[in-house]
Amino acid sequence: MTAACCTSYEDEDVLAWVLGDPAGFDDGELARHLAECPECLGRASEYRAMETGAVACRDGAVIRWRGFESPFGPTRIAASRDGLVELSWRAPSDDAFLAELEQRYRETPIVCDCDELTAAEDQLLEYFDRRRTAFELPVDLSRLTRFQRAVLGATASLGFGQVATYNDIARRIGRPKAARAVGNALGRNPVAIIVPCHRVVRSDGSLGGYTGGLEFKERLLRIEGRRDLLTT
Repeated sequence: MTAACCTSYEDEDVLAWVLGDPAGFDDGELARHLAECPECLGRASEYRAMETGAVACRDGAVIRWRGFESPFGPTRIAASRDGLVELSWRAPSDDAFLAELEQRYRETPIVCDCDELTAAEDQLLEYFDRRRTAFELPVDLSRLTRFQRAVLGATASLGFGQVATYNDIARRIGRPKAARAVGNALGRNPVAIIVPCHRVVRSDGSLGGYTGGLEFKERLLRIEGRRDLLTT
């Protein structure tokens, strides 16, 4: 909170003005004072930002995130009110993960929520422990291009242990010559594992790439019993 050097108005007066409830004082006079007093104006701006964030939380228009330990190390997930928007074990810290979210969602409050995303954490841990073969989690891909959504939608239809090639996915979305573009779209998959891009391999049977690291693609395929695709 900005240091309040001005004593003309109490904090509760400035807050009441921001909330539109200036009981007990002249709101026009306070408005004129704010135009001349940087200290009070700073307090008003901070209160307004807090109020905007509170309204957004109430209406669900926030990005909620949660961190937990998984077999891949510190793992972080984030969701809008429509579904998961990010799953990452690559961010080196909470701050780095938040910085990435803030870059993508500049006008949306981002809050740490240890309750709303419990189901996502539980399902992921069950998957890692080989006790789950399908996720029951909505995803929100609305920030992606139409092509990316088509690629990830086709990929999401691949079942546990089932694999397809980049060419297969390209044909499924009606773009048979776009195998390279399919690979690029999968490389930007924000919800890996949930949308199983690790199940897409090259036509020659080799694994291809994986943004999270090829070792993790191998580990995911091993969980799903596809040792026939592994070199070790």
